[in-house]
Amino acid sequence: MMLLKTCVVVILLSDFSIAKDWCYFGCENSLPHWGKHYPKCNGRKQSPINIDTQKVVKNQELGSVDLINFSLPHTMKMLKNNGHTVECELKEGAVGVRGGGLKHKYTALQFHFHWGGKDLVNHPGSEHSLNGHRSPLEMHIVSRRSDLNDSTAAKVQDGFAVMGFFIESNEKEKQKETSQVWESFTDYLQKIPRKGDKVRIMEPFSMHQLLKGVDLSKYYRYNGSLTTPPCDEAVVWTIFKDPIRISKDLLLRFPTKISFGNVYRPQQPLNNRVVYASTALTAGYTGTTEHILHHPTNQGP
Repeated sequence: MMLLKTCVVVILLSDFSIAKDWCYFGCENSLPHWGKHYPKCNGRKQSPINIDTQKVVKNQELGSVDLINFSLPHTMKMLKNNGHTVECELKEGAVGVRGGGLKHKYTALQFHFHWGGKDLVNHPGSEHSLNGHRSPLEMHIVSRRSDLNDSTAAKVQDGFAVMGFFIESNEKEKQKETSQVWESFTDYLQKIPRKGDKVRIMEPFSMHQLLKGVDLSKYYRYNGSLTTPPCDEAVVWTIFKDPIRISKDLLLRFPTKISFGNVYRPQQPLNNRVVYASTALTAGYTGTTEHILHHPTNQGP
């Protein structure tokens, strides 16, 4: 029984760090075949999606997101290359997320990145898009409901809360403080070029420093899935409107320092799901909403 439970956790965490039997391309279980081995990848509430800002619905419950301890230093533990992405492991229980319409408190586990080809301009790699526009990179901060473990969180539609941040070039508007932090952070990439490489984070970075310039009150919200196998439909997605802006040379470190690229899933059908807009977003909405984001009857594909 203990072995079975362990296997369940390993499969779940494939989105985060350790699965070995799937890939984006170049293997038997590549993107077109995910659904064969992981049936949930064929579900009707899959991620990522395009967000059409003319069709989102304003939700009066969606105020600013409260990022717990994001200003504390030394909360980042380890940066590792897992063969699918670059993932930064966070110290256990150090940071969390609540508010912003979330019905529970969430514990942040890690953050990771999705990017495209080596130029990133003609081959952007963000998974989500706004009105069809994709950014060079997208960062996901993955949090789990604090009252659940990995296996139980995978069974409910709000088991995980993932915050998505677009990352763009800041060539038009220099943000020196942000770029300096990102320069120090991306310096670590040259130490983990291959799958299995990892390095301990020594600098006193805070999560807030990486998010400099993002208005945390302006975001979109929808119910979706993990964007990699097993594609559990257990995610409350928060996609922030404002991008993180760093210099172009720092953006290019991801596809050039790491031995792989084009690590993103194609966008999935919305299938009658509603995308909500926070109260701070004021243009292009069709109305207000009722309390349906986490209602039990909305579970499942």
